Amino acid sequence: MEHIIELLRSRSTSLSSAPKLQNEVAASKPTPSKSSTSSDMKPATSPLEALPAEIVTQILGFLPAISLAGLSQTSHLLRSHAHNDLLWMQFVRDIIPNGDQITSPLPAESWRDLYISHHPYWFLASHRIWFSDVPNTGMIVLARYNYRQGCIEAFRLIAEHGPHHFETWEHNPRVIIHAFNPRVKLWLDDPVVKLDLKDHDHGNRLQKEVRMRTGAKHGICSMISLCQPIPQSLQHPSMALWPPSIVPSVQRVRNESPNKFRTDGHRPRTLADASDRTFRIRKWMEFSNLMQPLSSVRMGEEVSTFSTLLEESYTPTREKPYQGIWVGDYSGHGCEFLLVKQRPVSSLVTLSTQSATGSLPQGMSISEMEAEGHPKTVEQLLAIEAQCTGNSPRFFETCQLSESTSDNNTQTASDGSAHDSAANEPCSGRLEAIKLTGDVNVRRGEYTWIAEDIGPKGLIRIADEQMFVGARTVKSWGRIAETGFRHDRFIPSQLIMISHDTLAQYWEDFGHISFYKRVNIDDYLNV
Repeated sequence: MEHIIELLRSRSTSLSSAPKLQNEVAASKPTPSKSSTSSDMKPATSPLEALPAEIVTQILGFLPAISLAGLSQTSHLLRSHAHNDLLWMQFVRDIIPNGDQITSPLPAESWRDLYISHHPYWFLASHRIWFSDVPNTGMIVLARYNYRQGCIEAFRLIAEHGPHHFETWEHNPRVIIHAFNPRVKLWLDDPVVKLDLKDHDHGNRLQKEVRMRTGAKHGICSMISLCQPIPQSLQHPSMALWPPSIVPSVQRVRNESPNKFRTDGHRPRTLADASDRTFRIRKWMEFSNLMQPLSSVRMGEEVSTFSTLLEESYTPTREKPYQGIWVGDYSGHGCEFLLVKQRPVSSLVTLSTQSATGSLPQGMSISEMEAEGHPKTVEQLLAIEAQCTGNSPRFFETCQLSESTSDNNTQTASDGSAHDSAANEPCSGRLEAIKLTGDVNVRRGEYTWIAEDIGPKGLIRIADEQMFVGARTVKSWGRIAETGFRHDRFIPSQLIMISHDTLAQYWEDFGHISFYKRVNIDDYLNV
């Protein structure tokens, strides 16, 4: 009896454990004695089945859904216990963020039917935020469970720039400041993912692509499928994987295939092989012949791979107040979404293997050498930069005076308290901004700017002009490229840290300042 309860408590119990559990239950049944007659024999029950229903329900509450389904195959009595809807209600609520607010399984007949209908795609609503490998521009979508319709749906997150107006910078009148008041919203007119209760059949859901009812009014058909992750030991820099290596992730999958992922080898054979961090969507346009409605022409097929973000990579903390999802102003390219990571200065940085340059800016490489215990003088830094770039090392010449400049700015500030709080703000680490959506110049999945040290070593000054009064200004590098992400390079820039929710980037070579605003995805997930 104790062994059976321990087996039920174990969360590692799976469907494969059902035969073993059945043998344990069978072994525990009493053997009738030879002296007893057939009229004296009573139906044999296991000790587990003899327990009160409330205790059995409490025990089964320790099992995951797959193990509970396996247990239901051991006996008729345990099957009735395993179908207790209270157990399946908790499964659904545990998967969905804020699941306690869901009070009914409708339009499904029961919580168990609801869970089975969307299995194994519940992870879409669980991880919420997804970004795709659509060429150049990418796409960011937010997924949720719509309890009113009983469906899992995902919509594209978009941003409108807002009114355009410009003004000059009081600190440098030759610099133009681009005002930025973005309007972020979900594009509810056309869902990217929509899985209704009746969209699933009882076939092999792991290998089969599921048809979705999206894009019908535009004549676009779509299907969703699961992915099989590539083990880390088999990953190689030459592989085309999604998400890219610069984005933190526990699973990566292929995002290029000559046959557009049509073979079964790209999809999982067992539930253990299925990725719960990635999925694919196949889209195409279908044209029907009015004279022969059963025949249709399929054109423009594309397959997009989606990946989620680790929640700890975009959730701000006291030690990392700047990390999160941001939306930035990219002038003629419009608004683009970024993932800002705040990491220790000593951590390594590597660019995408598909980068046109394949190298980091010299400032970042030198910062890494310093972190590894190889300090260099200013003269050595200037010589290295001049040798590698062939240009005059004006960047380090201006930055070596940052400490004295910040002291002078603090003393001459009109509002001393605001500047003191900014100067004494416990900032540390490196900020890395990665594009979740991109453009034809710098595509999605690439760095857009890097502030190598937001602490005292990277401080240029404390702003005293009215627009940015009290804001820390630190050295940074902005990334630019020609059309098609060719000849990409980093240029000197300055990051103006206005607040934990607002940043600005001074692009020195372009002579303008653009803004970045934090995006709270929870504001857009309410049904």
